[in-house]
Amino acid sequence: MLRLGNTRPLHWADKTMSVLRANQLEACEKYLAGLPCRSLFDADCTDADAETFYELSYDAPENRDFKKVKTELHTIQQLRETVLSRFAAEMSLLSPEEHDLLVKLILLGGSLTLQDWNDFAPARCLVRRLWCKVSSENNTITLMLPRQLCATGLILLAADGHKAIRDIVERVTENVDDTLYLMGMMQITAPLRDLENRLKDTVADNHPELIRRFLMTSNDYIYDPEGHLLLIHPGLAEPDRMLALFDRSNKNVTLTEDALNAASDSLSTLENPLYEQMLGQISGAVRPEMTPEDAVEDLIILAKQDVPFRDMQEVLSSLLICQPDREMDKALKNLYDRIPRWFTLSTAQVQ
Repeated sequence: MLRLGNTRPLHWADKTMSVLRANQLEACEKYLAGLPCRSLFDADCTDADAETFYELSYDAPENRDFKKVKTELHTIQQLRETVLSRFAAEMSLLSPEEHDLLVKLILLGGSLTLQDWNDFAPARCLVRRLWCKVSSENNTITLMLPRQLCATGLILLAADGHKAIRDIVERVTENVDDTLYLMGMMQITAPLRDLENRLKDTVADNHPELIRRFLMTSNDYIYDPEGHLLLIHPGLAEPDRMLALFDRSNKNVTLTEDALNAASDSLSTLENPLYEQMLGQISGAVRPEMTPEDAVEDLIILAKQDVPFRDMQEVLSSLLICQPDREMDKALKNLYDRIPRWFTLSTAQVQ
């Protein structure tokens, strides 16, 4: 999802990964609640609705980005044919969250009441693919998939080819997640090329626009001043502040899968004891709307951004139902000193 807005004036307690995520989900909920209950595949849709659906879709901004602006008006039939012609390829290239939600939809016959807040973001994506519509009533949002897509999706889910592509997608997703956890930010180019190579001779081959869409729906992203698309870690609160440093030190860094796995294992060995120490200190003292695990993860991600220790102390206080004691503060200082920073892979403590 495109990261918008300036978070610089906010206190760090208001831009932890948990808060950033909650703000995104709240925006998705409002977006879904404001949509008309119409689908591209409804029988009563006419060509008068075509431009509304087109502007709602991912195709509209993507075509503008790539200067593929068409002057002629769209028709409902054209849009339906476009969606159906690439449905098998696009379904295989859904983000993991979208794919999980789609499987639920299909198995429930095409209708699902959204009760898990985490489903709002993938639901928004499925609507923008022009696959689904929503019904909002009594503060309840129901996601609906047309019958013809539901039947086709059920057949595709059982196909070996679909399963093989999903294995590829999951592997690349894991590599991207690991890279973002190590570096905080990466250019889209490397995973884009990686997926294109892995998907040769599959139903998803020769669909660079769908591969790009997959990476953009699976991750937060920004554009640098030159217009290059960068994937960012969901906890990176001030990506603009990091851009100059990224350009100097990490712009051309690529890791092989073996090197990435080795780096991730090494980082886990370093960070796991810090995580467990912090978790042990704050368990039972975290605010009821938070989990201790999420609270520790927020603190680790702040340390990776080199947030000043005084600000991290304020964040810790905001996460608890009591004032931090000396042992909590000691665990936080240890975490702050030893967690590697993004972009430099150094720590705050002089080694």
